Amino acid sequence: MGACSSRSSQSATLILNNPTWDRVNVEAVIHQQRRLRQSRQRLRRDQNIRYDQGSPRAVEAPNGESICWRKDRNPNNPVPGDWSGWSRIPSPPGQTAETDL
Repeated sequence: MGACSSRSSQSATLILNNPTWDRVNVEAVIHQQRRLRQSRQRLRRDQNIRYDQGSPRAVEAPNGESICWRKDRNPNNPVPGDWSGWSRIPSPPGQTAETDL
């Protein structure tokens, strides 16, 4: 999750769409970065969301923190804890970004 770092004073919103599967489990995390001698990631919030097909959901990150997500590796036959890799698209502070799962 090292690629999941950014910082600003405005919130960002990411809208995740599920156009493919009847249902899919998604884990979204919001990170903030502390600036010390070494940059260290700190988990701020973790959301587990069940997405129905055609029902977009918004994840908001205060202060322009980074939003990353992953989904069931096989949404047609989900296995608890068997996740895809992490994904992230730029979430410009003060703006909304949208993507498909």
